[in-house]
Amino acid sequence: MSLDRLSSLFWFLIGLYVSLHAYNLGLGKLREPGPGFIFFLGGGLLSILSAISLLLAFLAKPEENNRLRILWSGLKWQKIVIVLISLCAWMYFFTVLGFFLATFILLIFLFEIVEPVKWWVAILSASIAISVSYAVFKLWLNVPFPVGFLGI
Repeated sequence: MSLDRLSSLFWFLIGLYVSLHAYNLGLGKLREPGPGFIFFLGGGLLSILSAISLLLAFLAKPEENNRLRILWSGLKWQKIVIVLISLCAWMYFFTVLGFFLATFILLIFLFEIVEPVKWWVAILSASIAISVSYAVFKLWLNVPFPVGFLGI
């Protein structure tokens, strides 16, 4: 069995599993959705898209099934691992350092290490991203952010 068929079948079954358990949570009504409503829709969408992918994998010519190998060739795995580790570190330091400092350090790191840019571009971009995030989440939506040990 090709990898496309196997992965499509896997995600189809995951979608069915999520939908079944979401249905057991209760779907509610359209105007008053229950706790399982969004998960039911998500699992159903995953199953539908996976079924389409599975059908396409069965209809594809054998030489077209190597497209997955071509898709992943040349991928810079080191950068993906660096980004994942830095995001995990950010999650830990988010409460310790606070929103501003932890996010600023993360963005500078990503701008400088993962995809190098000039220092002033990294600092300006990080500052703009943090300012917009703060304005949207804190000022507009009133989402509380941790202040960290510095109190900012």
